[in-house]
Parts: sequence; structure tokens; C-alpha cells
Amino acid sequence: MDMPYLLDILGNENRRNILTLLSYRPCYVTEISEELGVAPKAIIDHLKILESAGLVVSYHDEQGRKYYEIANNVRIEVSISPLMFEVNVSRVDTGPAEERTLRERYHVDSEAAGALRQMSEELQRLGRSAAELREAQKSVQATISEVTGMCIELINHVAADQIEAEILYLLVRGPTSYEELADKLNIPDVEMKGELARLMKKGLVTYNTGSWSIK
Repeated sequence: MDMPYLLDILGNENRRNILTLLSYRPCYVTEISEELGVAPKAIIDHLKILESAGLVVSYHDEQGRKYYEIANNVRIEVSISPLMFEVNVSRVDTGPAEERTLRERYHVDSEAAGALRQMSEELQRLGRSAAELREAQKSVQATISEVTGMCIELINHVAADQIEAEILYLLVRGPTSYEELADKLNIPDVEMKGELARLMKKGLVTYNTGSWSIK
């Protein structure tokens, strides 16, 4: 999924409101228009964009009325700090076997009231678990920012110029191919090879099986 395109799509308030409404139930265009107070034509345009991005799908009921619903479970994580900007998008799908296991665990096909109560309690428990995970993730993110800051201090101390610093900053995040370095830094091939040779001579980087990394 194209992350810049996705962020651009979700940057529109009307499209976010449409997704919020569809998260409760499938809706048809007139229903969405009346709920949000937005002209039907504008709603149709927004739905086309959401559908082309794979965020919503449409279907027709027995009367031929066209409904829209959210297509997939998508998780978007945005991390912004003075030292980092990262966007991660992933699909969270439940396969047929997992769905069958969940139905059996919560006795979905049994007496409705009892099953609903059990699932409500489980949903609340899962919500608490998700909150705990978010707190743990915040702690890890804070540590990442601290360690990244220390890496930058060290890099600024050992790098002879800005290009060396940028190469080292990319490599502290993990082994990187020559092609990736050249593409991200956008510098001439001869200059890139010279910079890497100097960093290798200093004992700061090494090359192994197609990738450059911190030595």
C-alpha cells in the first residue's frame, strides 16, 4: 500500500468521517450523505477514492441498493520525534480457521444473550490488553529516540563530512545494500564509492554478502 497516498486520503476530514460511520455498519450513499450533511455527489467521489485505495468495498442487497463497508483491517502507525519520522501500514486479517476457532471459543452459535455477554467481556479484556501494549510501545519508542540521539552524537564526532554522517546514520539502522544507499543519498557513484572506502579504512563500516553495515 502506498503510504503517502494513504496518508493523503486520510487527511481529508469527510473521508475520515465516512470511515467512522462505516465502522459501525454498512451504509448506502444517501444514508451517509444525510448523516454527515455532505452532498451525495461529494460522498460518491470520496467513496470512489476510498474504494480505489482498497479501504472500502461495495455490494448490492436484494433490492439492488448499493451499500459500502470497510474492506480490511488496516493498522497505521506514525512515529514522529525530533530524530525520527516513520509510517508503518499493515493489514490485520483473520483467516477462516481463526474465525472458526473464535466462534467455537465464544459459542457464537449458541444462546444469543449468553454469547453476547461473553464476547462483551472478552472485548473489554482485549481492549485493556491493547492499552497495555500501547503503553509498552510508547516506552520502547522513547528508548529508540534516546539511543538514536546517542548514535547521532557519536556519528557527528567521527564523521568527516555530511555525506559520511548520512551514510553512518543509515547504516546504524541496519545492513544496507549499495543500491539502497545510492538511491537514498542520491550522490554520484564515484563519490559514494570513495566515501565508503574512507569509512572502511577508518574501521567504521564493513561489507559482507552484498550489504554494508557498521563494523
